[in-house]
Amino acid sequence: MRRTFVELFRAAMNDVDARPYPYQERLAAEGLPELLRVPTGAGKTAAGVLPWLWRRLEHPEAAVRAGEARWLVFVLPLRSLVEQTAAVVREWTANAGLAGAVGVHVFMGGEDRDDDAWRMGPSRTAVFIGTQDMLLSRLLMRGYGESRAQWPVSFGLLHSGVQFVFDETQLMGPGLPTSAQLQGLREQLGTGVPSRSMWMSATLAPQEVCTPDHREVRGAVELGEDDRVGGLAVRLNAVRQVERVEVPESAAAYPAGVAQVLVARHVPGPRTIAVFNTVERAVAVQAALAKLVRRGGPEVVLLHSRFRPPERERLMDELKAPLSAAGQIVVSTQVLEAGVDLSSRVLFTEAALFSSVVQRAGRCNRAGEFPDGANLLWSPPPYGRGQYAPYEPEDVETAVEALTSLEGTCVTSTMLQEMPVVAKPVVHPVLRRRDLLQLFDTMPDLSGADIDVSQWIRDGQDTTALVAWRDLTDGRPGEREVFPAREELCPAPVGDLKTIVKDSLGPLWVLDAAEGAWRRAQFADIRPGAVLLTSTASGWYDSKLGWGLKHRGPVTSLVRTGRVPDGMSKDDASCADRWVDLIEHLEDVEREVGLLAEGLAPLDGLSAGHLKAAQLAGRYHDMGKAHSVFANTVRRSCPEGEQPPGEGPWAKSRHRMGRHERKYFRHELISALALLHPDSTLLDGSQHSDLIAYLAAAHHGKVRVSVRSMPGEAERVPPRVLGVEPAEEVGPVELPGGKVLSRIVVDPSVLFLGGGPQGAPSWTQRTSQLLSQLGPFRLALLEALVRVADWRASQAYRTPQSAPDQAVSSEEQSPVVPLPIPAPAGVFEQEVLW
Repeated sequence: MRRTFVELFRAAMNDVDARPYPYQERLAAEGLPELLRVPTGAGKTAAGVLPWLWRRLEHPEAAVRAGEARWLVFVLPLRSLVEQTAAVVREWTANAGLAGAVGVHVFMGGEDRDDDAWRMGPSRTAVFIGTQDMLLSRLLMRGYGESRAQWPVSFGLLHSGVQFVFDETQLMGPGLPTSAQLQGLREQLGTGVPSRSMWMSATLAPQEVCTPDHREVRGAVELGEDDRVGGLAVRLNAVRQVERVEVPESAAAYPAGVAQVLVARHVPGPRTIAVFNTVERAVAVQAALAKLVRRGGPEVVLLHSRFRPPERERLMDELKAPLSAAGQIVVSTQVLEAGVDLSSRVLFTEAALFSSVVQRAGRCNRAGEFPDGANLLWSPPPYGRGQYAPYEPEDVETAVEALTSLEGTCVTSTMLQEMPVVAKPVVHPVLRRRDLLQLFDTMPDLSGADIDVSQWIRDGQDTTALVAWRDLTDGRPGEREVFPAREELCPAPVGDLKTIVKDSLGPLWVLDAAEGAWRRAQFADIRPGAVLLTSTASGWYDSKLGWGLKHRGPVTSLVRTGRVPDGMSKDDASCADRWVDLIEHLEDVEREVGLLAEGLAPLDGLSAGHLKAAQLAGRYHDMGKAHSVFANTVRRSCPEGEQPPGEGPWAKSRHRMGRHERKYFRHELISALALLHPDSTLLDGSQHSDLIAYLAAAHHGKVRVSVRSMPGEAERVPPRVLGVEPAEEVGPVELPGGKVLSRIVVDPSVLFLGGGPQGAPSWTQRTSQLLSQLGPFRLALLEALVRVADWRASQAYRTPQSAPDQAVSSEEQSPVVPLPIPAPAGVFEQEVLW
């Protein structure tokens, strides 16, 4: 018996008397609109999740359930919101008895086995929660903190059959028009399964999500008169009195002056919150408070964006714990500006962008728990360097004027939101169709650089990279140093990291994707989303204060077992717990492609011919493993005195594979070249031979749109391209379905601009044509289907007890799916980096 929305809502809230607000019931009945404009504290998170969940799983009409997106992707501007939202959604699904039916995943940088679960089961109903940095970078095929080879999989799956919810849009900066452009481009270029977007904010105007390719907002919901009564009315009518406090104007004296005000105005018992525009001022005020607050006084908690997950979790636990009789003073930054469900009797804020002030005010008397009112204290930021950062001076001065006009007034959140305060228009870079098509190619340029997508994600001064601390032997990472886990990573300002490299303040190490090894980071390696290692002796981190160049070591290492980085010369993915011959593996992958496509059906944007092409790509993707270079690597993987149990060819060795005898050799390139060879009859009669060859080539994410020689290959005699030489022999090879690849001599000339023999088109021409015909979203979805099928088939060859260096030795090894486990929160958020 399916439940009504009210019944599901009550179960989720674990309250038989709970009742959704009328606007939430409208969303359940009509579906999510593109624009939801409701005040802070009015239940936007529940409105963004529970109506979708009910329509997806409990709606009485099968057509409605089938038509609802299989995934809900909840995009937030701040990392602190991710933690809270993920915890709440997990609680709701557990209370409603849906924990087994709905996956809840968090997007972050670094390696985590939770990533494996959602990639391996793309048809499962799931909620994804992450910051705009983590999610928009993946939607642009440049996933922050994600290995390059995984970019196309995230891109392909996250653009098909997804309901996006963008919350607190006033904090998104350039991410807001980018999210709108992506929605418009999905509709214009086509996807395998339609996706939708909803933007939520108290102050968002429809024109703010109108872009060149998303020209109008379809559907908007606001509070109705029936919403302004009952429980929500208490929140809407909660008041706080506006008061300017006198503090020193000089930057040097400002922290101590503010600390004195906070101690003097704090009311024992409840919480006081102080929100600052920069991390540095927050840290300085916290240090001043530590000198003023005596034993038995209020607890002082510092919270900002630059903490590792375990320390951040500890701080969030302190915020959620019952308050002592003395109360609590929370010193923070924009991390408490939106979404975090905290309230205070006294709130101090620096003057900022007025919409930010409105959001901060929503953390004062949030639920109307102080019927006699509360205090909203403010002051301008102090004079000095970075006085107005991260805001425009005109916007801060406008907010000062507005707050001054409210002096002594008791205001509600609605009154603040309705004030006619206009911010200075900001022109953000707009993602265009040509930009998106260019991003589809994940091969770095000849200098090793990538297109920088940060301009479409976050304002430049707010960008961060990720740092992990390790106990490094001889001060440098070892050959099998694992990729950082999420628990290790701390967001650090790109500006600070560039200073470290420029001034040689200490070693930073970055993963070389081609070599699969860690090397000393150069200035050009320091970019948003980069993952870096450093020594625990370097310092720059304090467990109570977070990241800071002035912090001196040592730093505790949080390293755990993870994936050893893969490279162009490795095939670690080709090890298993038993020997697997080529025919068995190819049959398994072909079958898994069909099962995956069936699970995602209906794929209205893809024809039966396209899906058949993906299955054939699964059938032939590993033919290149019959090549002598791969076969020799398989033989060398055996311990001394042991041989493979037959001639092969083998798809999987039961031993960990070493490096190939030819540097950069890619067996999947051999597969693609063999499929395109004029003497090959495997694809005779197929209208999608180029698509099949591309999907076979792309099944490790390393041979895709562009194919060119790696350093030192072009100068060789004979020259090589990814380890492939002219006149390479392969075959004869027995294949599934009684097919045979006869002995052929692979011709790599098809890769070059001049094309292959008899005027055959080049690889670039073929892939460009595919991109034009299918569009990036559908082509990437097919690519993801083949790759996930390969992982799922490979997983069956392993036992859960596999040794770590076998089970997760490479980012290209098929993931091992664990039971769903709570994951730590994301690693990016908006915060000025002064």
